[in-house]
Amino acid sequence: MGAGMTELETPSSQLAKILVDRLIEKKLLRADKREQLVTKIAAGTMKGEDWKLDIELAIAKSEQP
Repeated sequence: MGAGMTELETPSSQLAKILVDRLIEKKLLRADKREQLVTKIAAGTMKGEDWKLDIELAIAKSEQP
């Protein structure tokens, strides 16, 4: 098993964590929203407008001095 993964995690949850962590590294998602985003993505409830809003907020935050 990969680092930080438990036997109880679903494949969707594992994939969501990898995806969110990579997008956080690229400053396309905010680290403070990590758990909420992982939960929504793994459950399949993340909508297009959710993605757009979260990415726009992350970019705006990363551009602040």
